[in-house]
Amino acid sequence: MKIVSAKKELKRYLNSTLSAYAEVLFIQNRAIGAVILAVTFVDLGIGLGALIGIVSALAFAAFVRMDPQFLESGFYIYNPLLVGMSVGFLFKISLLTIFLAIVASILAFLITIVMNSLLSSYGVPILSLPFATVSSVLYLASLNYSNLFYESLNNHAFLTVGEMCLPLWISSFFKSMGTIFFLPSVWVGAIFFSLLLLHSRIAAVLALGGYYFGVWIHSLLSGSYVNSLLNPYAFNYILVAAALGGIFLVPGIRSYLLSALGVAVSVVLVDATAIFWTLYKIPVFTLPFNLSVITFLFVLRLLKYREFAYVIKRTPENTLSYYLLSLFRFKSHESAVFLPFSGKWSVYQGFDDVWTHQGRWRYAYDFVIRDENGSSYAFDGSRLEDYYAYKKPVLSPVSGYVVETLSSLPDNPIGEVDNINNWGNYVIIYSTAGFYVEVSHLSQNSLKVKKGDFVEAGQIIGLCGNSGYSPEPHIHIQVQEGPHLGSKTMPFNFVAYTQKEEIKFYDRPEKGESISSFSSDKSLDSRLSFVLDSVYEFEVFKDMAKIDSFSLEVKMDRFSGRFFFEDERGNRLFFAKEYGVFYFYDYVGDDESYLKRIFMAVPRIALSGSRRVVWRDFLTPRIVHSGLKRALYMFLASFCYKPFLYGGVWEKEGNLIRGEIRGDKIFKSETVIDEVNGFASIRLDEILIRRKK
Repeated sequence: MKIVSAKKELKRYLNSTLSAYAEVLFIQNRAIGAVILAVTFVDLGIGLGALIGIVSALAFAAFVRMDPQFLESGFYIYNPLLVGMSVGFLFKISLLTIFLAIVASILAFLITIVMNSLLSSYGVPILSLPFATVSSVLYLASLNYSNLFYESLNNHAFLTVGEMCLPLWISSFFKSMGTIFFLPSVWVGAIFFSLLLLHSRIAAVLALGGYYFGVWIHSLLSGSYVNSLLNPYAFNYILVAAALGGIFLVPGIRSYLLSALGVAVSVVLVDATAIFWTLYKIPVFTLPFNLSVITFLFVLRLLKYREFAYVIKRTPENTLSYYLLSLFRFKSHESAVFLPFSGKWSVYQGFDDVWTHQGRWRYAYDFVIRDENGSSYAFDGSRLEDYYAYKKPVLSPVSGYVVETLSSLPDNPIGEVDNINNWGNYVIIYSTAGFYVEVSHLSQNSLKVKKGDFVEAGQIIGLCGNSGYSPEPHIHIQVQEGPHLGSKTMPFNFVAYTQKEEIKFYDRPEKGESISSFSSDKSLDSRLSFVLDSVYEFEVFKDMAKIDSFSLEVKMDRFSGRFFFEDERGNRLFFAKEYGVFYFYDYVGDDESYLKRIFMAVPRIALSGSRRVVWRDFLTPRIVHSGLKRALYMFLASFCYKPFLYGGVWEKEGNLIRGEIRGDKIFKSETVIDEVNGFASIRLDEILIRRKK
């Protein structure tokens, strides 16, 4: 057991090492990290310095018993790696320089942890700021170390071989790419750019655009285009453009414009820092890049910038795909609440309506109950009891804490309104999702909750009444900025509701529309409950002939708690089941995996017990296509995403779900839910995936 455990730890440390090399270029790919590692040994001192930095940090982490799993991403290791490179670049390898590299790398590791703990609370990355800080301190200190054989920063002459083969405007870009790893070589930089292009077209275009835009800005300011191309610190422009345009912000026109602005800022920072740092014979390193990007991200996070990449995926294309899926499938940019009632109700007022939903309070809904004739009352409607909505249960639209209530106001007789207490009796709840919800016009003394109570979504909180400024019994609901009565309202959606035979997810009904609450079928819910470590065997058929087989295992990410299916090749399809809906929301893996086909065939399932229901969903080119077509479409989608969204309609009758996805071609699917557990079969076009008996 100890040998197995040791092998696992060694594998994790190897993964950390390879991830750290790739992380410098914002790449999450260990194979690319291995190539970068090999290339760094073009200069033995730099290659060894990098490894010394990594080994020192990992050894220290093991000594203090840090969990190796926290290190696998390379996040904590790439700053020590860069520090080790800086030592290898400055000094000849000797016992003294190895000692210095070890000390400096461990210091960089410690500062990485400290800075991350400080900035992570603001949702801002530390980038390579620990490296820039420690390397500057190291270079300053080295001026006093006479026992060290000091090397000129520009004596790696062999790295310049072949520069004359290319025009200056091309060779300067590749040199800047190489300089990111202390290797200002055209051919080394060309290799690194090729790896970046292979990994992400968006990141590669941003690197090119950022560099030449920065050079152009610098040439305008300095008056010399050639000197701007020869600037040894122009690599900062590449890093700024990639970071702001596609890594920490969702790729798109706004992000590209912000990255251009960030590059312009970094031009000024490079020159200002170079003048000051040169006095002490210190290279600028990545300080301008860090200052520019961290400042931008800090402000954008405070402003809750919509395109901030709160979830960063393996590539900018994947981040964009995840963002678009969240935006169109779950309306992630707006709050979502449940209906505050059960049964069928009608929209009396919606957003920006003609009566009371105006100005600061325009984002609100009023609901009444109407009969088949469209009337909200029986008899002559002169009494409160004539109204179908009166004294009907009102449900909590969210899970959260009750922060304010009022229940003592009387219900107005029909024909009278309370002009002083506009909202009448009300409940204000602070949702666990981080926003406030107010439900108003409740009946006198009908509240079932009090201030400080925790309520679950769907729990009865009171009865519908006619208190406050209310012409007839109805339920008023709004999402607002603060906990106080009369706070400014904000846009919101309803998690799910049924309109005729169609289930709407994260949507808003129109004025006059009748909608019904949505509840799941317990049997169907149970059949799509997957137990951890369960294994499902499938066979694959094409034109009735068996072509393949595979198995899926249910696993859980230990850090996020997210559940996923994993096949034998390590491909993962993440899923969740909540609010009466089963859905897939992310895929990580190969294009050829059958898990990707499953995502396409049935991205969401309404667990409704109704005989027949219909719903709509969206997919992106990343899920639908592969290869060059996917790469092209995702790149174009960053400029204008709507033409590249694939809308789909799914219909469920009993255990059978039929789907049709429309884009530049039509995909058709059929999914059968097993009578006991899981999926019996899934068909997408000519490929049938069938559960083994």
